[in-house]
Amino acid sequence: MTFIRTSLKGMIYLIAFFFMTSCQKESTQITNNPFINNADPTLVQDWTNLSIDLSNACNGFNDLISSRAHYYMALTMYEALLPGLKNYQTLQVRLANFQTTLPVADQSKNYNWMIVSNHALAIVATELFKASGTQNLDRITQLRDKYVQIASNELDEEIIRNSKELGNEIGWKIRDYSLLDGRSDAHLNNYPVFSLPSKEGCWIPTPPDYSAKLLLPYWGATTPALMENVLGILPSRLLLYNTSQTSIMFSEAVEVYNMTNNLSAAQRENYEYWNQAKDHEATALNHNLLLMLQLCEDKDLRLDQTLELYVRMAITIYDGYILSWKTKYTYNLLRPSSYIKQNINRYFIPDYSCNPAPDFVSENALVYSACSELLGSYFGYRTSFMDYTQSSRSNLRESKRYFESFNIMAKEAAYVDLLSAAYFRTSIDIGFQMGFDLSQNVLNLKLQY
Repeated sequence: MTFIRTSLKGMIYLIAFFFMTSCQKESTQITNNPFINNADPTLVQDWTNLSIDLSNACNGFNDLISSRAHYYMALTMYEALLPGLKNYQTLQVRLANFQTTLPVADQSKNYNWMIVSNHALAIVATELFKASGTQNLDRITQLRDKYVQIASNELDEEIIRNSKELGNEIGWKIRDYSLLDGRSDAHLNNYPVFSLPSKEGCWIPTPPDYSAKLLLPYWGATTPALMENVLGILPSRLLLYNTSQTSIMFSEAVEVYNMTNNLSAAQRENYEYWNQAKDHEATALNHNLLLMLQLCEDKDLRLDQTLELYVRMAITIYDGYILSWKTKYTYNLLRPSSYIKQNINRYFIPDYSCNPAPDFVSENALVYSACSELLGSYFGYRTSFMDYTQSSRSNLRESKRYFESFNIMAKEAAYVDLLSAAYFRTSIDIGFQMGFDLSQNVLNLKLQY
């Protein structure tokens, strides 16, 4: 019996050893291994982090324009790495307007897919982030050269040269594809001329800023990644303009009015955590992408897993802003603060400002809801976690937060806007529902065979 136990223990150790070594991720891919699924995801992380930094540094960029940049960066990364990913399929033809035929590898040559992707990303990033300035553009070159330098220690010059050439060709092709959406110069004019319909209940300049220029009013007509995300998702119900004291709109305005007039210190502190006006890291786009990167590292995800999640997140956020902006400029509803001034207290001034754009629906609710579904699908819907994404912010008393689930975090991020008089409750409710619908379309997009 003792012998059986000892043998069994030895067999368990042996099996565990083989399992651990077989599941261990490869270091940053340098060799000419045909498949890199299990490689270290550092390249994905580095380029995603740099894209976040460069978006923040670009004059005229906001979450809408930044989401476009992340979409094309994620697409470039995915398509350039694709030949090295076992069981993954291209997104060509399956994404809106992505009819471009990308350059393919010469079967008589050897390539390193990390270098291919690295050079393609450098081309696309330089084109997308031109407005970030010379010093920031130098960071693109530095990151590109970092991976070439690593490769030069282990790979033949011919492989590196082949990889650079193919990467450059792919990069320019995707750059050309990016121009088809007509938004490459959107950052040069965030407030183009636009006339709202003249009718009761329409958006008007909103306190406390009273900016008369509307933010990117044509963004809702931008070509999305998935057409079904814009054409197939509609609000399940509308918030109709009504000044009657028995109406839903009036009761929701009273709710906002009472909340904003009696903000506690704890509520103000909570609002600041999500206040994108105070820090770039608090925007819905950056917050969700930074959380994605944090969790991918915490959970030790492989390259293919990290890349797949980034692609889905980029599509989700990009399409999420297009859908929310399309909805806003379809209904053109005024903000709660304007309604309160007209119907409850003409002296009302909220403590916080909001984007000069119509109320219905909340883009924050839509984007946070959609991203929470993606994160839940990858890491578990009941997974609790610490959010460290805001830890560098000096204006917060508590810069790290614990959440029981991604859905709970998303709801807090969405409904906190009631404290700023930015949205009616219905606009948040419907935005949250539309975000869920959008996430299901993105999750149904097959990346693997």
